[in-house]
Amino acid sequence: MKHYKIYLTLFISTLLFSCREENPAVFNPQDQLFFSSWDEIFESYWNGMNYSYAFWDIDPTDWDAVYREYKPRFKDLEFKNSEDSATVKELFEGMTENLIDHHYLLTLYKENGEEWFQIRPAINNDIKKRDYFHLPFSEESLRKTIEANEEKGRIKQWCSAQVNDLQLHSYCIDKNIVYFRLNTFALYDNIAHPEVEKTWDNYLSLIETTPDLKGIVIDTRCNGGGSIVDLSFILSPLITQETTFGYTRSKNGMGRLDYTPWSPFILYPASKADGELEYLKEIQIERNLENIPIVALADLHSVSMGEITPMAICSLPNGCFIGETTWGGHGPLTGNFNGTYGGAFANKAFEVYTSTSHTKNIDGTIYEGIGLTPDIEALYNEEAFMQGNDTQLERAIQYIQTGK
Repeated sequence: MKHYKIYLTLFISTLLFSCREENPAVFNPQDQLFFSSWDEIFESYWNGMNYSYAFWDIDPTDWDAVYREYKPRFKDLEFKNSEDSATVKELFEGMTENLIDHHYLLTLYKENGEEWFQIRPAINNDIKKRDYFHLPFSEESLRKTIEANEEKGRIKQWCSAQVNDLQLHSYCIDKNIVYFRLNTFALYDNIAHPEVEKTWDNYLSLIETTPDLKGIVIDTRCNGGGSIVDLSFILSPLITQETTFGYTRSKNGMGRLDYTPWSPFILYPASKADGELEYLKEIQIERNLENIPIVALADLHSVSMGEITPMAICSLPNGCFIGETTWGGHGPLTGNFNGTYGGAFANKAFEVYTSTSHTKNIDGTIYEGIGLTPDIEALYNEEAFMQGNDTQLERAIQYIQTGK
């Protein structure tokens, strides 16, 4: 009887599989070059999400229910009809409003290839609803706060660099606290630039040589992310032991829940650098930093590597995160839809920018769509900031000086 049940189950499964209409070879959205109706665009988009989205195991959206609800609503819509075009926007907003991928961006295009509209669910359905929401500060305003502290005699050995979109600062404040900031993770890509290298070298030199060093501040506020390789430039010289600070797994296959195994995020000391980063061995900090606080300063607009870095710092025994709960977009974006059925995909009608992978903290918690909660909350004070008083940085300095 048991064998009969097994054979019957296999037979039914085979029958169901053979009757499926969703053939990935047919419904790859990137192979579709022509659309004659909104219904076809809906089908292409729905199937692309069905195969590529990395968070179906934790996302609250019932994607099958979305199909049942929205399929008939797209069916009778017409191209080049103003009322129907307005309806299309509403429908796509409704379909995506609860997606937890905080990197997610849907762009629809006009027939001539121009951008029509964009939808980023994280902003309207989460970020703007947070009670501490504020607009990102400008790099020019940040520089003015640095200049104000320099005029007061608090800042010494200030180096800065601006190359393309990358802006860096390193200095010593209040005699014995080292500060380093980058607004995007493009340090490795620009390290050959003299001003970038000088600012990075200054950061490391200050840590090594500042008398009676009290603490280090790594500022990733308003940082939209970038290359994970930069983490080695910023933190690897400061540690002497391998540190696992989280785990990641990637979408990999046609099934919604097809993933690679969880792999650890490991931060290696510079002394163990190899390959392209082998030269980092030469800049391993010799100073004992075991009892020196390393503070991650991040805010609402810290995204991706801008919040993975605080995650890594918090895994250190002397690490602390001060600021605001971060954006909540932790999934790396490295996929190739045609190779793995995971990540971003596009055609002439739309483009979907979406994560390839999950990330979870060392404690096993996935903070996608939530953000990292600081150890010490310090909310942005725009009025004070515009007058040259960076209250969030001052809170980090207070912690370093007092331990609380």
